[in-house]
Amino acid sequence: MFIDLCHTISEDMTYYPGTPPPSLKKFCTIEEEGYTELELVITTHTGTHIDAPAHIIPGGKTLDEYDISYFAGKAICLDCSSCKTITPEFLQKSQILSARVDFLILKTGWAKKWGKDEYFHDFPVLSEEAAQFVIKLGLRAVCMDTISADRVQDSTLPVHNTLLGAGTLIAENLNIPEDFPINNLVDLWIIPLKIANSDGSTIRAFAR
Repeated sequence: MFIDLCHTISEDMTYYPGTPPPSLKKFCTIEEEGYTELELVITTHTGTHIDAPAHIIPGGKTLDEYDISYFAGKAICLDCSSCKTITPEFLQKSQILSARVDFLILKTGWAKKWGKDEYFHDFPVLSEEAAQFVIKLGLRAVCMDTISADRVQDSTLPVHNTLLGAGTLIAENLNIPEDFPINNLVDLWIIPLKIANSDGSTIRAFAR
């Protein structure tokens, strides 16, 4: 069974405060031109997307420098809905240490708040110590169902800097369903668009 982990791209979708809203316009129509085509304007960090090191780190690696196989692999999902801050102790109690995985999925329950003002507030984030713990696991990416790996009000972006600085990618705004398998291995795909010099990209994220 395949599980879609993406929010739908639309003009009324949630987007990060201070960034331009997405725009979808009919460039032409079947009635006038004989075919229809949609013009899409969106930032590389709007909707379900992935951050490259170049997003934060000067001279950091861009997404187009990775082989496409890097974005597919084994993942494990942890239920972090009871956490205010995700600590190393919480991660140590999970099966992440014994599982051979490429990706860590953090399910906070915030996906159900998508489209509401509360989506931007009080979501669980990794502590800086937990981010350092994650780095030692050698994961390709950490994926989450929140607007950011850092709290919106934290302009220093400590978790972004820690993870991306070590080469661990970050996928944000996943649409994780309530019944997603917890503490079980799943196959995960988080496929970015092939954009030159890309600091990030919307992704087609899904699991099996």
